[in-house]
Amino acid sequence: MLLTFLLITSIQLMYCKVILRPTVELDWWQNAIIYEIFPLSFKDSDGDGSGDFKGITQKLDYLVDIGVTAIWLTPFYESPLESGGYDITNYLEVQQVFGTIDDFKDLLKAAHSKNLKVIMDFVPNHTSDKHIWFKKSVGNNDTHYADYYIWKDAKNQEEVIKNNSTPIVPNNWQMICDSASSWVWNNNRKQFYYTQFINNLPDLNFRNKKVHEEMKNILNYWIELGIDGIRIDALKHVYESESLGDEPIINNDKPVDYFNLDHIYTGDQVEVYDLIKEWRLLLDEFKQKDHHTRIIMTESYTNHSVLYNYYTSGAEVPTNFKLMNDSINYTPKDFEREIENWITKMPFGATFNSVLQNHDHPRSPTVNGKELIDGLNALSLFLPGVSIVLYGGEIGMENIPDKINFARGPMQWDDTKYAGFTDGTNEPWVAVHPDYVTRNVQSESYDPKSYLNFFKSVSKLRQTETFKRGGLATDIFNDNKVFVLNRFLPGHENYTLIINMDTSYTQRVRLSDKISNLCDSLTVVVGSVNSNFDTGKSILTAEWIDLSPGATIILTEKTETGSTQSSGTQLFITLKSLLLCLFFIKMCNI
Repeated sequence: MLLTFLLITSIQLMYCKVILRPTVELDWWQNAIIYEIFPLSFKDSDGDGSGDFKGITQKLDYLVDIGVTAIWLTPFYESPLESGGYDITNYLEVQQVFGTIDDFKDLLKAAHSKNLKVIMDFVPNHTSDKHIWFKKSVGNNDTHYADYYIWKDAKNQEEVIKNNSTPIVPNNWQMICDSASSWVWNNNRKQFYYTQFINNLPDLNFRNKKVHEEMKNILNYWIELGIDGIRIDALKHVYESESLGDEPIINNDKPVDYFNLDHIYTGDQVEVYDLIKEWRLLLDEFKQKDHHTRIIMTESYTNHSVLYNYYTSGAEVPTNFKLMNDSINYTPKDFEREIENWITKMPFGATFNSVLQNHDHPRSPTVNGKELIDGLNALSLFLPGVSIVLYGGEIGMENIPDKINFARGPMQWDDTKYAGFTDGTNEPWVAVHPDYVTRNVQSESYDPKSYLNFFKSVSKLRQTETFKRGGLATDIFNDNKVFVLNRFLPGHENYTLIINMDTSYTQRVRLSDKISNLCDSLTVVVGSVNSNFDTGKSILTAEWIDLSPGATIILTEKTETGSTQSSGTQLFITLKSLLLCLFFIKMCNI
């Protein structure tokens, strides 16, 4: 027992708990590029101004061409579309603006024929207030639905009923999207209902077993239809404490709103882990029949310890938002710290994931500048494991001037009217960004030095053995201005990514100053739009490399007997520690 303990300890100190199994076939998702599609904005096939299933189907070949291996569709359920489709009125029907259920089945079939997986948004936390469940719950006459939602009396309930007094909310809980109480008075039922987000999105009551069964039946329906995974929306909010206590105020000198409360009662309740396990079991029942893995992705803006528990509860991809949330202020050391924290602390055998853009946050070029479009795309694709990218990110799309839908502008396909998103019969549901004339798929396809072709070049690298199974090392150059990452695997090509994160000044770098055991000469795989390096150019490791503001290059070398070593943070494995890990795994039969 003591020998085993010492062996485990030594292995973990060498970061062996995150080995990328060199001899075991990786599952489809473990090195995936997951491409988020907001269906309303991707491609309109019928000229009504809204994207649809057929439009997505028409563009599947494009997705394959740029290296995408899975698509994640934001909600397409029946909905009044008052909250981006997250306001659902029927989980078993599709919103007619996207087409019919047969159109969705055709999309699934076409995607699978091209070896593309399809992941759907699963929204368990709330429904629309127009959902039939909520309408019946409001009436309080149908006992089956009476407790489908979270209803509470006013603190002064008796006075409200007798004297028509103004109802007082049960506690100080606050909405996320409004500076207001989470408790909304319903005059028909004479009670408050609870909502984490906004008035029209009442929270479901997951302490009601009937709600559990409803969600399992819904999930079962879509799995049988053929989806390859789910992305659980707002998971941290699904449960609330039954105590109804006031949440602690963080700063008494500031107004009480959602961001000034410590959410000990309204977020990250422990029951959520059992919920993940419950849905994991359901998905695995299908895997036992057809040997196909259906993954669970999660959305929770929460601390690492909670997300690590998502892993152990059965989620393959607990989305890591730390690289995105504060990237506008991040330096190379900040990125390095977050990458290291995640990789070294996630459970043994778990898979890393990264996301730098999504539909809820400002697009990266808008907040980080155009200079870093290629650099941040490269960073997301260069890191191990799962890379989650937002539609249009590959061409450098920016925010549109819309307060709510800023990151959800129509996809810019070409320079025709409305950017080729729709045929022009009707205006798009939201405005196209005015730069579509020059920034679009068609024009960038023809330009070898474009954001799109840079993205394609990097995405192709993810099919190499080095990117599938290799290690990662990082270095910081030039007083925290230049970020260098290396992917290595003995006997295979090694790759070095260099990003000048200084968008104001050119930085000079000499790799041999800090990275040992590199070949004397490296070859440029691809350079960013704003770099002066063309594919195929040779660079001596002992020579100075001038990187213009925000510029990025990827270099390669071939090694036969060993891996590139770095004086920076060794995040994955060395060959020696890999062998020890494999020995331990074999001996312990795990």
